[in-house]
Amino acid sequence: MVFDLEHAKQFLEATSLPTAPEVLGISDGMGMPELETSKQQSLVVGANVVSFTTGVEADVRQAITDSSLFAQLAAAKAVGTNTDPLVFFDAYFANLVAIGWVIQNKETAEFSYKGDAFDVHEAIIGVITAFLSPIAGAAAAVLAVLNGLHNMDEDAPFITLFNKQSRRGKIGRFQFTYVYPDPDHGLMAESMAFSLKADNTLTQVLFFKLQKGKTSLRRSTGSLSIDAEAMKTLRPQLTAKMNAYRSAYIASVELGDL
Repeated sequence: MVFDLEHAKQFLEATSLPTAPEVLGISDGMGMPELETSKQQSLVVGANVVSFTTGVEADVRQAITDSSLFAQLAAAKAVGTNTDPLVFFDAYFANLVAIGWVIQNKETAEFSYKGDAFDVHEAIIGVITAFLSPIAGAAAAVLAVLNGLHNMDEDAPFITLFNKQSRRGKIGRFQFTYVYPDPDHGLMAESMAFSLKADNTLTQVLFFKLQKGKTSLRRSTGSLSIDAEAMKTLRPQLTAKMNAYRSAYIASVELGDL
């Protein structure tokens, strides 16, 4: 697929987003962090944890982060009161495609399990490991972030942001995305989206125990590609579109060296 720059620019310009929240000052750890090409880095972007391997250029990281936030906010605006997380995920992927991302494959399934209960984090560890196993170091990087979310202080900015953005009453939705250079496609983003539905209001999603007959867990996985130069070209417009949202929806994940 040939990248249509003008279509992407027009889509960014025309797409309606929710009203930017009023942020009184910027909390430590919130907003776009300093991004570095030579390091593995992870950020919480809304309800999406985005991890970059070494070699993804810093300005491209910024554009990809903004593109994920844009796609989430535009999806939330588009689906409105529809509470089905998979409808949201479909809208999210469609928004990424509209600004130049190409879906290489996408698949959705519902978890089935034996016994009376199992833990959400144990289930998604299996998905992450299986899905990312062909990519050297990818599963370990994403699981380090998952374990960090489990072990960190609940008051840490990225924990607070993730918990706030991933829960909506009895519905939970969250994503993990791993971005890395690819010789055939420029850049690849491996995306794992999860939806959780419970009978009762959720107080957490990642470390929640599923009860048979009372909760359900679905997942949607997809591989997307984009040309790095396309992201660089769109970066100024993405920055202008997302600048008012960054301090409320982006937080750096502080886990030491990944």
